[in-house]
Amino acid sequence: MSKKSNSVPQSKTLPSKPIQGNSTTVQQKHNDSKKSVWLYIFICLVLTLIAYLPTFQAGFVTWDDPDYVLNNPAIKALGNLKEILMSPVQGNYHPLTMLSLAVNYAISGEDAGSYHLVNLVLHLLNVVLVFFFVFRLTHKKLWIAFVAALLFGIHPLHVESVAWVSERKDVLYSFFFLGGLITYLTYLETKATLKLMMVLGFFILSLLSKPAAIIFPLVLLAIDYYQGRSGYLRLLTEKIPFLILSALMAYLTMHGQSVHGAVAPGEIFPLMSRICFAFYGLMMYIVKTIWPADLCLFYPYPPINLPLPSIYFLSIVFGIGLFALGIMAHKKNKMFAFALLFYVINLLLVLQFLPVGSAVMADRYAYLPLIGLFLIPGYFVQKWADSHDDKLPVAGIGLLFVVSLGLTVLSSKQVATWKDNVSLWDKAIAACPSSKAYFNRGLACKVSGDKEGAIVMYTKSISMNKNEFKALDNRGNIYFDLGKNELALNDYRQALAVQKNSQQLLGYKDNKYDSRLLSNLGSLFGKQGNYDSSLYYFNLSISVDSMFKNNYQFRGLTYQMMHRYEDAISDYKHYLRLEPNDDYIMSAIGVNYQRMDKHKESLTWFDQAIAKNPKSGQSYLNRSFSYYTLGDKQKALQDMNMARQLGTTIPADYLSSLSTTK
Repeated sequence: MSKKSNSVPQSKTLPSKPIQGNSTTVQQKHNDSKKSVWLYIFICLVLTLIAYLPTFQAGFVTWDDPDYVLNNPAIKALGNLKEILMSPVQGNYHPLTMLSLAVNYAISGEDAGSYHLVNLVLHLLNVVLVFFFVFRLTHKKLWIAFVAALLFGIHPLHVESVAWVSERKDVLYSFFFLGGLITYLTYLETKATLKLMMVLGFFILSLLSKPAAIIFPLVLLAIDYYQGRSGYLRLLTEKIPFLILSALMAYLTMHGQSVHGAVAPGEIFPLMSRICFAFYGLMMYIVKTIWPADLCLFYPYPPINLPLPSIYFLSIVFGIGLFALGIMAHKKNKMFAFALLFYVINLLLVLQFLPVGSAVMADRYAYLPLIGLFLIPGYFVQKWADSHDDKLPVAGIGLLFVVSLGLTVLSSKQVATWKDNVSLWDKAIAACPSSKAYFNRGLACKVSGDKEGAIVMYTKSISMNKNEFKALDNRGNIYFDLGKNELALNDYRQALAVQKNSQQLLGYKDNKYDSRLLSNLGSLFGKQGNYDSSLYYFNLSISVDSMFKNNYQFRGLTYQMMHRYEDAISDYKHYLRLEPNDDYIMSAIGVNYQRMDKHKESLTWFDQAIAKNPKSGQSYLNRSFSYYTLGDKQKALQDMNMARQLGTTIPADYLSSLSTTK
């Protein structure tokens, strides 16, 4: 209340009118405060939307999007609910994310715009949640909530998590994570058990969206610290259900990553290197937050065979200094200490002390941790406003405007790089050249039909990393397509040698080669007429991955060339169990029955092929042959004429034999 109202004598004889007037004033202030909150949220949302406008022109990219969407049969029918909810993708278990992608696919198929829209909507919702989380955490400090939410919305480091379709898991798990934190703050006010159960529910949903949510219980403890809760044993007991779920998901994730081959053992990176990686990430995310230049989709590890660059050792000094700063803040400024604690806790899993994946850091890893860092400028802006009766001076507003404008422009440019594969990997090569960047640029060339350009990019990738077996494999595929069989064979064999060395380095007793690489070798030997070698590699590939459907198609073709028609039919039928809509294979089964003089059986398969694809002239012609052999020349003539109408070339002798048919 104002000083004037406080000076009013408290008397039972006071008239009621002034009291009503004061009540109205309080209510008006409350309404004005609510309006201010939503005005600031509106500003955050508008600037975020402006920054991400280019995402509506973005498509899918070759980096993970095929595994998550384009080549993922599980999400292409909501009836595959069991597979959607139970099957890990790239060693990660996130069923809720996959379900959201399946719903996306049911609505819009492979229209990338729909997926980008959902990601952006989730990010905008997260901006609102960040605002309310900080607003409630700081006991309704408007400026610190505004600054934190604004920076969260428009900072370029967040672009990767939003503009990349495959990172749906980031924005989705953060949505439930933040919802859980806000509900936890409500629980601290009410102590209602139902609220704590709701927090647990949000946590479970977050876990099912991305395993990174396992850090949630530690964030709750950090909030306990900031709120001054006492009794650490009681607080830990309160978190037991959360900790159990975190431990379970951690086990499932590490197992899945190990099986997928994404976890590198200590034999590759010694302990000192891994310590340096952790401190390097801790430092560089702060550096990129303050100066978001040269952002890159892929930051490679330093070369294994060379000494670590000095910046990695410098980062240890930086980390020690950050720790000392946190200790000082604990004694003098709890908000500052909490901000650093929130940042570090949410980064713990991705600091690469246990190397996972092939990148030393990634912009997407900073999506939630940066909230902690954004509290710090928010704190100083709030302090500046508090010193001027809760009104930020013109200089402060001008500074916020300039920073916001700059970050919005930078983010918009960063979003634009996600337009397609070419712009994405050109930016990656310019910002941080790596073997992986050149490899993916090669994929972009291949997709666009530029085979020579792809060879150039794959060659650069291999020159930077001789162990990049996928670049060798893909370059071999292009040589295969160009008829340069010897060059293809050399690349395939070199890729096998690289994989063998990698397997030995990883400590595997049995070599687990890539099934597609083995299949490629099978196809090459089949093309050269070396059918025994072809079968050997197809069999080996199937032993590695029995669900890789192409093996059955190509091994079936090899059997067909060897006149082993029953084996060919068996493989083709196996292929159809994995890909039931392929009319070409249905027709191929019919052809193999023809060669076994089982023409009645062949008709069944030609009928299925034509029913599946009525415009397949070759299927009509194949069925015509069977009708002719069975003596039904009228139907044979009808099918031949249909094949001609569909543009299929008719053998001259067959045309002549049917021309006299009436």
